[in-house]
Amino acid sequence: MPIYEYQCQQCQGYFQKLVRGFSDPADLACPRCHATTVQRRVSQVAQVRSDTQRAEALGDDRMLAGVDENDPRAVAKWAKQLGQTMGDEAGGDWNEMVDQMIDEEFDGDAPNGPKSRAGDDLGWG
Repeated sequence: MPIYEYQCQQCQGYFQKLVRGFSDPADLACPRCHATTVQRRVSQVAQVRSDTQRAEALGDDRMLAGVDENDPRAVAKWAKQLGQTMGDEAGGDWNEMVDQMIDEEFDGDAPNGPKSRAGDDLGWG
């Protein structure tokens, strides 16, 4: 029985559901807003790596490819990827710290507003 990840099209919330078989259940609904317009998402996977492999990944120039250092959102996305690569060493509040830096960069007036980012996790589920 697989566990599938879904995103609600109404409230943009994510949730997981243990499903019998490979088809979505007929009564599938968002646990937050109870909307039935949900979409199955591709779940993230974890890869166990040694400390050496993690250190090599941090030094990989491809990690910086396409990052516009003049775009705070691009830098925030890169910082969250860096935090995920670092794992537990980054600390449990790494993503919060990055979000706080973005809020400070925009003085609390992000282009799309702070509430609109609730469904936008900058690439992380």
